[in-house]
Amino acid sequence: MATTAGAVFDKVFTHNGSSYTDVTLEAQSPAGTSFSILGASSHYLYLGNDTKFDMAIFDVDTAGSLGALTWQYYNGSAWTEFVPASGRYELDPDDNEGGQYAFDKDGAEIFPANLLSDWATDAINGETKYYVRVSTASVTTAPTIKRIQMRPHAAYCTTKDVYELMQLKNVLSGTDFTSSTVPSKATVEQYIYEAQSYIDMQSRKSWRPNIVINEYQQFNLNGFHLDKADAYKILDLQIWNGANWDSKRQGRTKDYFLVPDTGMVQFSRYFLLPARFTSYNAPVWRWGGGEFTMPVKVTYLYGRDIQTDIRQGGMVTDMTKKLAATEIARSSDYGGLVVSGMDRYDISNRIQSWQSEIEANLDSMRAFEVF
Repeated sequence: MATTAGAVFDKVFTHNGSSYTDVTLEAQSPAGTSFSILGASSHYLYLGNDTKFDMAIFDVDTAGSLGALTWQYYNGSAWTEFVPASGRYELDPDDNEGGQYAFDKDGAEIFPANLLSDWATDAINGETKYYVRVSTASVTTAPTIKRIQMRPHAAYCTTKDVYELMQLKNVLSGTDFTSSTVPSKATVEQYIYEAQSYIDMQSRKSWRPNIVINEYQQFNLNGFHLDKADAYKILDLQIWNGANWDSKRQGRTKDYFLVPDTGMVQFSRYFLLPARFTSYNAPVWRWGGGEFTMPVKVTYLYGRDIQTDIRQGGMVTDMTKKLAATEIARSSDYGGLVVSGMDRYDISNRIQSWQSEIEANLDSMRAFEVF
């Protein structure tokens, strides 16, 4: 079964320096009880999953005020420090915030590809998973979290899906690829990841969580469209007020809101232009002249839900399986699998059939959509 955009971690633990607390249910629930993390410099937050993942998404209830964060993963012998690929989502030094993401608002961290190369499972609180953990150098205010979601490295299908498509249950004496099969489970996960990226690029859509950091837009009181129509959560919207970047409040009865399934951002009737631009500078502000060119910047998440997208979700999973299987069939490792798996004489014809089918599906996905 494929994974939804915005999947949840299999295990989430906090550690207070001496004992673990299992907060998995709280972290998984969309309307769960908030829980506190990183209450002291000796505390850790552990995020664990059965399969590798490359993004964590945090819904913050109470903003934290923390020192520098340290992220680590387990490489098979020791906990090793790494810097998230995003590092932060406040990347602009002029936004009056700067610095690393520190659980002071809703946000996301992307984990670098090199982490996946030697990442190993570890037993934490009796649960063997792939984990990352985070700690802080100091605490002024401990954040509380409403929910934590993640993006699996292989999101559109599983290695077992590919295994079953290739009819390998009588070849490898099991039900899925493992670390000792040829190809290995890690290799097939990478094929799935590459297939996902190809489908996203060719279809100009995505069925997994992605983050856009500081997308600049021209100001319009009637609203504007984000570059990604499948945006589902705005993490931050800031407007240049002539002196600094001012974060606005999200909500229909506040400053702005996102219209679901359209990528349209609307300013509410409660939104007020900065007072200094309601007089002689108003035309400059409203029409984006000079320093007010592209005075709006937005950080947001986008991606469709592969399980609830009835029209295209199943098609995406099917294409991913076939693209990954094609890579296996083309590799030198596949020779030993052909004899008892897919018929040796049929494989080239089957690959050609899959490729034609995939390209036809991608063509249909590229059809123009009106929002």
